[in-house]
Amino acid sequence: MTREEELRKRIIEYGKRLVEEGLIQSTWGNISARVSEEHFLITPSGVDYYKIKPEDIVKVRIDDLSYEGDVKPSSEKRMHGLIYRKRKDIGGIVHTHSSNLQVFASCREPLVKEGKVIYPCSRYGVSGTRRLAELVAREFANHAGVIIANHGFIAGGEDLDSAFALAVAAEKEAGEMLEDG
Repeated sequence: MTREEELRKRIIEYGKRLVEEGLIQSTWGNISARVSEEHFLITPSGVDYYKIKPEDIVKVRIDDLSYEGDVKPSSEKRMHGLIYRKRKDIGGIVHTHSSNLQVFASCREPLVKEGKVIYPCSRYGVSGTRRLAELVAREFANHAGVIIANHGFIAGGEDLDSAFALAVAAEKEAGEMLEDG
């Protein structure tokens, strides 16, 4: 099995796990993985995570966002691509719409712990736009996770494992902060 084939399967597995963890629902959110310096793989637009097949995962060029095949990639491909362009250390990205972090996103507030910003909140931009991608990538320059104003959360890591773990941990931290008041 090639690295690309393995990553396609892993993306599908993580999609199902995100649904099971309550971090996304149905077709919400998106997952990507860097395949090479030139390409990343990303979930398709509008396909239920339990119905995605390996051939539905879309291969996208990092530099110009062109993609292979007839399956339409996630509307957030621009955000993923810009993060991969700016952060060579990022190998996996998970974008969620989880309930606790959604509170912070709706209030346009960062997650702060002991006076330190753990996850900044980007300024608002319409989903799928260049503006949103640039606003999120700017915050991503110094953080591995960013709350997206009025939208959700995005986590990155050296691979899918670390991006997923960060998304789960961030949701838990947000929940604890909300409980503590």
